[in-house]
Amino acid sequence: MSSARLPSASPWRRLMCIAYEAVLLFGVLFFFAYAFSALTQFKGDQGPLLWSFQAFILTVSSVYYGWSWSGGRRTLPMKTMMVRLETEPHVPPDAARATLRFLAAGAMTAAALACAAYVHGLFALLVFVPGAWSLVDRDRRALYDIACGTRLVFDRGAREAH
Repeated sequence: MSSARLPSASPWRRLMCIAYEAVLLFGVLFFFAYAFSALTQFKGDQGPLLWSFQAFILTVSSVYYGWSWSGGRRTLPMKTMMVRLETEPHVPPDAARATLRFLAAGAMTAAALACAAYVHGLFALLVFVPGAWSLVDRDRRALYDIACGTRLVFDRGAREAH
C-alpha cells in the first residue's frame, strides 16, 4: 500500500457504491433477519422482542461494515468501483474507527429522521446533508468522515488487492 496521497473518490463513485451496497446489504440483512425470526418466532409485534430485533440488525450491520472497512479490506462494491477507506495518515482504519464511521453515519441519519417525525416532515431532507457535504469539502469527505478522520479515495489498485 502506497503512502502517497490518492485522489478522493468522486461523488459519482460514492453514489454507485451506495446503490450497489444497498442491494448486497439487503441480502445480508434478510438472511440474519430471517434467522432471528425463525429462532425467536418474532412476527413484528411491538414490545421487547422488536427492540431486540432492531438491536440485532444494528449489531449485524455494525460488524459487517466494521470488519469490511478495517485492515485494508473493502466491500465488493468498493472493490468494483476501486474505492478504499483510509484515515488521515493514509492508512486503513482499524475496526473501531470503521465501526465508529458506520455508527456516526447512522446517527446522523437517525437524527434527521427523528426531526422529520417529531418536528416537521421537511426535516427528512437533512438525511442528504452528511453525504452532500462531500460536494463542497476540499477532500470530498462526508460529515461522518470528517467526524471520524477518514476519507474515501480512488485507488486503481484497489480492485486487485486482497
